[in-house]
Amino acid sequence: MLTVLLLMSGFTPILRVLTDPNVSWTGFSYQGLINKIVAYTLADLDSATPPAKLQRLGDQALSSLENAAEFPDLREVEAEGDARLATVLRLFRQALNAADASRRHQFLRATLNEAAYLNTQSHDWIHVIQAAHAAQLVRLRAVLLFAALLSGVLSAVLILRALRLWRQQKSAFDGQQELLSLASHELRRPLQALLIAADLLPEASAEERLRLLRVVEENALQVASRADLQRLDAMYSKVELEWEAVCVGALLLSFAGPRTHVEVPAEEVQVSADPRRLRQVIENLHENALRYSSGPVTLRCVPGDGWVEVQVQDEGEGIDPGEVERLFRPRERGRGQGRPGEGLGLTVARRLADAHGAQLELLGAPGGGTLAVLRLQR
Repeated sequence: MLTVLLLMSGFTPILRVLTDPNVSWTGFSYQGLINKIVAYTLADLDSATPPAKLQRLGDQALSSLENAAEFPDLREVEAEGDARLATVLRLFRQALNAADASRRHQFLRATLNEAAYLNTQSHDWIHVIQAAHAAQLVRLRAVLLFAALLSGVLSAVLILRALRLWRQQKSAFDGQQELLSLASHELRRPLQALLIAADLLPEASAEERLRLLRVVEENALQVASRADLQRLDAMYSKVELEWEAVCVGALLLSFAGPRTHVEVPAEEVQVSADPRRLRQVIENLHENALRYSSGPVTLRCVPGDGWVEVQVQDEGEGIDPGEVERLFRPRERGRGQGRPGEGLGLTVARRLADAHGAQLELLGAPGGGTLAVLRLQR
């Protein structure tokens, strides 16, 4: 709209000039007046000219001189110099009324001179009109150039705005996709435990069934807490926690297994945390340790002054200290690791740890392997 208004403001004056009758102004009437006076003068000098013809030529010249409307922009033309149409008319009348030929020729020469000066002034006025047209064309060119520049700037602004909106939408879409990937990753583990328990239940002993039923109950709760797709942002981005006292030793002992050794102090150690989210952190660290090593995995609870460390140690190949921060980014995995995985476990663990105000680090374990340390406030 701004460009249209600018073009209209530039075209309106030039349109007004181009539609002005003066745009085709030539000054022919002023030259025609000289021709009529010359024709009469030549006829007067020729003694063979019939009186009727001489009278007709004189009447034609006189008629033009008495009709000022025949001369366009007469006021402007006369303003260009000293010659006046009224002076030409007065001198021509004096020539017509002269008593002898000598006086008549004298007045005719004066008439021709005055008419010639008037014609020269008409040419000067043509130059003024042409200069005005040229100025309007220069203005129009400037308006067009500015309009083109403005259009380019506005187009660039619109393109940048569209690009920014596209990036925002893409970022939002990518963020949503990332949250869905994290949710899928976290649902896989309890679902697998449920499937395994369901397969084992038909042939299990009574005591084993009770254990499997506890596994089913526990993992069903995990699935329920992780399957609310409408709360993905609250679960994995701007994490919302349900705080309560958590016994760290009991939580770690639930991970004990054929390859997993758990070391906890004799006294009960409690922290304030969200039990389900804290379990997710330890699950991911524990799963990574089992996946990327073939030996035993040790889980420890190490209490300190105002803090508690949860340590997950494996005897695998270890990690390069320079790659630690990269491994916490989504879909990043250690170099040379050909085992299956999505590279999301550490991302989830770091986000949930941050939500608890805890520190999560990956270190080289003494004697080889990797040591994951989660430090929680008591």
